[in-house]
Amino acid sequence: MMKLTQRREHRHRPVASKLLIWIFLLTIGAFSLTPLYSHETGKVDSSKPASIDSKTGHPAHVVKVWLTTHKERTFRVTQLPRCEHLEAVITHEPSGETLQQAKERMGGVAAITGSFHHPRSYSLADFLQKDGTIYAHATTGRWFVRFTEDGPIDISGDYMKIKWKDGVSAMALGQRLVPLHQDGFSLRFMNQQTDRMAIGINEHYIYIVQGKSDIWRLADFMSTQLPVKVAINSDGGHVVHGKAPVHIVFRWISDPNQPVKHQKSPAISPAIQAAAASEQPES
Repeated sequence: MMKLTQRREHRHRPVASKLLIWIFLLTIGAFSLTPLYSHETGKVDSSKPASIDSKTGHPAHVVKVWLTTHKERTFRVTQLPRCEHLEAVITHEPSGETLQQAKERMGGVAAITGSFHHPRSYSLADFLQKDGTIYAHATTGRWFVRFTEDGPIDISGDYMKIKWKDGVSAMALGQRLVPLHQDGFSLRFMNQQTDRMAIGINEHYIYIVQGKSDIWRLADFMSTQLPVKVAINSDGGHVVHGKAPVHIVFRWISDPNQPVKHQKSPAISPAIQAAAASEQPES
């Protein structure tokens, strides 16, 4: 009788062990991503992205957040309407702040990491323009995100169309993901498994993607699983969960049923303003 009991216990141990391993892996996967915040929990839809209004052709004014898995990597996707009722604001905090701090400070509904910078001094390493004034010149020629006072966000690489243009703000980000280009980054960087963030757009929607991945799988996910026409990688690594001097915050700017009223964007730090004032527009 004792031998039979021992055999039964031994038979169930592998099942219990496997169950504990699965619970552990799911727990690690869940905490590797930024959790949903209180204002998002009522808007999560894990089925399908928001659709376009068939009568007006306007994207739904809904922030949708969902988790999905692609090639053994978990990605957190945030979908935003790309329309005149949602604005993107470049935030700047010289001493650094987290994504959540920047989003709360600006009253945003979503946020993404910004440009590359020095890890200690927080000085910007690439192009930044705010309302037509250049605060950091382009050093790499990489693509940028562009915002205007009366138009939706765009992703481009044509600097000549935006430099010193009144009402135009822009910030250079990282590597193009859709279509995929190396853009000066090493294969070692592209192969590295680390926390990453990216942004992609199509005619009606903006997609922010976050997850621990290499560039190859992140790019493949955005090109095959999301309906984006262009996408670009933003600053990742420790910045995703830590502090950085610049972020991009998305916020509603008016009641969808009322005329659009643009809010005044936050000022760039006085030190950077002074440096920009001494610069002359390039010919």
